Amino acid sequence: MTVTVNHVAPAPVATAAPVKAVVLAADAPVAYDKPYNNETYKATHPGRFHVVFDQSAGAGESYSSKLVADRDYAPGETLALLDNKSAAPVKAYSSVQYGAGPRDHLELNSDLLFMNHSCAPTVEVSLPARQPERWEARVGPAGVKKGGDLTFFYPSTEWDMAQGFTCSCGAKNCLGKINGAKYLTLEQLEERGLVNEHIRALKAGQ
Repeated sequence: MTVTVNHVAPAPVATAAPVKAVVLAADAPVAYDKPYNNETYKATHPGRFHVVFDQSAGAGESYSSKLVADRDYAPGETLALLDNKSAAPVKAYSSVQYGAGPRDHLELNSDLLFMNHSCAPTVEVSLPARQPERWEARVGPAGVKKGGDLTFFYPSTEWDMAQGFTCSCGAKNCLGKINGAKYLTLEQLEERGLVNEHIRALKAGQ
């Protein structure tokens, strides 16, 4: 008796699409020179927010300048898209971390640079993984009134900061020393609002 065997080709194995890395341009779409006082200042987002300079610093750089709202904002409202960003050549006090890699840092190239840190922030910097077109600064759950300070929680984006500092935000839940998410618990991070995906990933692998 002859037995006929039909060979069935194995079904193709599905493979995951390669993860596309975020590659930022070396230069901002619009050139930005950081202002140091009112004489050289021109708002990047007029009608939305502006910088209030520490006049005691004169022509020099001051870390006491701040960003304030030009109008009332509802909770969750977009303050500004990060649409003038560029790749940061090195991690610095001015850069924002957007991924888990050592070179995943950007420069804001706008007045958003003047958002100070707070342990009770009024703004969230949202950086969805591999979606730079959606990166934005948005108003936190409490909203912001016209003239209110625009601040964000630095460890929500920064893992191990280039320049740590002693916080003087005055919030009831102030952490005191700020060095990045690496030195905080996930609970401490979540208590202060948004925790970006790359920070969660780094925390999970710690």
